[in-house]
Amino acid sequence: MSILILNRVSRDLAPYEDWLNHLNEDLILLTSDEYAEDFTPSNFAYFESFSNYSYNSNVELRAIELFDRYKYRAIIGLSERDVLRAAYLRDRFGIEGQTWDSAWNFRSKIKMKDLAVSHGLPCPPYREIIHSFDLLEFVEKHKLPVVIKPIDSAGSVGTTVIETQEQLENLLMEGVPHNWEVEKFVEGDLYHVDGFIYHGELIFTSCSKYVESCLSFHEEGKFTGSYILDQNTELSKRLSDRVTKHLRIMAPPEHTPFHAEFFHTPDDQIILCEIASRTGGGRVNIQIDQSFGVNLNKSWIYAQLGLALELPAGGRKQVKPHVLTGSALLPPKKGTFQGFRAEVWPDYVTEYRLLAEQGEQFNGPKSSVDHMASVVVVASTEQEMEDRLHECNRLFQEHSIWT
Repeated sequence: MSILILNRVSRDLAPYEDWLNHLNEDLILLTSDEYAEDFTPSNFAYFESFSNYSYNSNVELRAIELFDRYKYRAIIGLSERDVLRAAYLRDRFGIEGQTWDSAWNFRSKIKMKDLAVSHGLPCPPYREIIHSFDLLEFVEKHKLPVVIKPIDSAGSVGTTVIETQEQLENLLMEGVPHNWEVEKFVEGDLYHVDGFIYHGELIFTSCSKYVESCLSFHEEGKFTGSYILDQNTELSKRLSDRVTKHLRIMAPPEHTPFHAEFFHTPDDQIILCEIASRTGGGRVNIQIDQSFGVNLNKSWIYAQLGLALELPAGGRKQVKPHVLTGSALLPPKKGTFQGFRAEVWPDYVTEYRLLAEQGEQFNGPKSSVDHMASVVVVASTEQEMEDRLHECNRLFQEHSIWT
């Protein structure tokens, strides 16, 4: 028996061989070329990397071809697209874990909102775009601004705000994409709720606030960042209660982390943005580990394999008193990166990662989680946290060299 691992995350987020070495089982790793050098192939019974990993269907082909040889007992997939791949393969081979139907409830932005609306849970007005008339009728009814995005995207890839008639006409000229949706733009702050379901029970939640919008990566000099809130505030409790109601109707698997995003509007409404049955992207897993001592990725893998977890029992574990943890994903500019002048980080920075190499060329960020560097910081208050995250972005912008 063996364990199939579909991987599109860096090794620091999931050192599979370290976590699973004691099982003495064959580990089969199919990974992205982007992260292939993070791993040592000899640590795996089978190792192969793929270009264009997220869209390369040879990943699925290889997983099917290798089953007769390795007879997987479990399939691990941590990224958004791999959640669906793993679900299909489980259904095909009769392996326990999340099914395709469950995975699609969380992946399809139309399906998740249909479920929410049918149970009286607030969502922005939305419509699937099958042809251009769907978009035109929606704008006619709800007016601009609207948001368009792929039904099954992640990390805000493809998400665009249409604010003016000129922008709408430019989109129509280029051709309205299919398999997309349109939503009414929602004014307000954006929050995310992360947590873990174990044996069908919600045993952990953590509420966080985004410092900038998830669409900030479109604007030069902006970054994507968030920080963990005091879990005892009234808003945190309302967010936690709301995500509980959504999870009840989503048919989640027996064991899963989740990452849900909600708008908090100026008139105090909480409205669903989207929800996924995976760990949050960027450095969310690291933030939660530093604040709560809970590694959601490791817990997710261990739960699927029937291994003992290091998770709070009998209720939610709270943030350490007076300590908040946050992170900033620092995006690339357009140009050639020539280096970072100095290690200038203040002592409140608990982690700094530089992913870019000198001489590497960039054309700006492609998604809300596309970054060339990141920092994790601690603070005593929410305002101090926001100030520190903005200061880290300023320092990186100021000390980075571009040509």
